Amino acid sequence: NMAYVGIDNNEGMELAVSHLKKLGHKKIGYLSSALGSHIMQIRHKAFFHALKQNGLKSDPTYAGSSYYITQCMEKHLPRFLENGITAIICNQDTLASATLTQCQQLGFQIPDDISIIGFDDLPIAACTSPPLTTIRQDRLELGKSGFFALSSLLNHIPISTYLLHAQLIQRESTGKVHS
Repeated sequence: NMAYVGIDNNEGMELAVSHLKKLGHKKIGYLSSALGSHIMQIRHKAFFHALKQNGLKSDPTYAGSSYYITQCMEKHLPRFLENGITAIICNQDTLASATLTQCQQLGFQIPDDISIIGFDDLPIAACTSPPLTTIRQDRLELGKSGFFALSSLLNHIPISTYLLHAQLIQRESTGKVHS
């Protein structure tokens, strides 16, 4: 008597990685908040799967997770930048916004020096400078699907998992690799 409604995180990560690959990025990093939740674990796994699907190097040092955003900025971001990562996918838009700001404070130009992609398409994504490329979760459809799942369960109709399609929202935080 349980149902799960959400976005197809594997599809979302594949959209993000393939978009960056088309722009010439070969070293793509992944920043995440703590991996304690099921969704964060799925996105983390999906990142490495998408790298492999796109024929890119899947190195564990290309990912970093921390409980606090400040820890990601202090611990993982400098390591990514020192190791020549040219693009970073963040597990959610608030972390991507912080990454974008921190990179700019360190003197990097977005997207000329480094490309950044968020996840969720929160309202903040369109308001960053430059506006954030992200993977959209259609919150209205998620709500409708959640209602449908709950209604089905209340009427003894079993539903296990209902995944919605992800959508790449291309804005100005991603660009071609400059050699």
